[in-house]
Amino acid sequence: MKELTSDQRRAVVDHLLLRVVEAPYKLHHGAIKEVAQIFGRNRHTIAEIWKRANVSISAEGQTSIVCHDVASQKKGIVGRKQKYTDLPARIRAVPPQRRTTLQRIAHAIGIPASTLKDYYKRGLMVKYNSNIKPKLTDVNKVARVNWAMKFVRPDSNFQFADMFDYVHVDEKWFHATKIKSRVYLLPGEVPPHRSTQSKHFITKVMFLSAVARPRWDDAKSEWFDGKIGTWHFTQVVPAARSSRNRPAGTLELRPVSVTRPIYKKMLLENVIPAIKAKWPQD
Repeated sequence: MKELTSDQRRAVVDHLLLRVVEAPYKLHHGAIKEVAQIFGRNRHTIAEIWKRANVSISAEGQTSIVCHDVASQKKGIVGRKQKYTDLPARIRAVPPQRRTTLQRIAHAIGIPASTLKDYYKRGLMVKYNSNIKPKLTDVNKVARVNWAMKFVRPDSNFQFADMFDYVHVDEKWFHATKIKSRVYLLPGEVPPHRSTQSKHFITKVMFLSAVARPRWDDAKSEWFDGKIGTWHFTQVVPAARSSRNRPAGTLELRPVSVTRPIYKKMLLENVIPAIKAKWPQD
């Protein structure tokens, strides 16, 4: 347990002064126990602080209170010396590729993992999350800068375009179902039955989403959230053969291979009509 700071010690004295009985000018019964519970310390610690304060109260004419300083007398680095003083050098000798967990570092430098965790809490090390970055060539960098420069408006004091006239379209793969799912049921309800032939080969479906920059729609007097829509590349086809799971001719929802004609059809039949229907009328 950490020691009380100087401000906390003064706060202890303030709490105790509020519990002084007027006539004999002493603490009322149970005052030290109450303050000890407030600060999460034992009664002996609070009593020692009160004893060190050596409060003197005088009621002649006007009440006056004299209290000694109770600030901590421990200055600088205090406490027992650290057992491992060469940890920075020992950790630096371990390759960064082997410093992925505290357990691996502790095993490499030969100390308990719990001890290394205590040193980590004291600030000996910092945690850094490393994300892989794309390896860009000089040509790639120039292309990215040129693409960004297209959005700079020289006639508007070289400010970036507001992009209110852009729609961003992106694709992402999703599994048709999750391996583990949670549902809340009322008493007596039957849990839904979910099954698949293999948990390792769940059907993946490509989804396409279109979004724009949110703004205020004056025509509708409401806020346009920028969400155009989300669609999936699937088709409903009848089963060609019978199986133990369903007879032939049963309609099934199956993913579609996304080709250039399929993508164009998705834009013409779904994305563009949705943009026309939801786009704010300026």
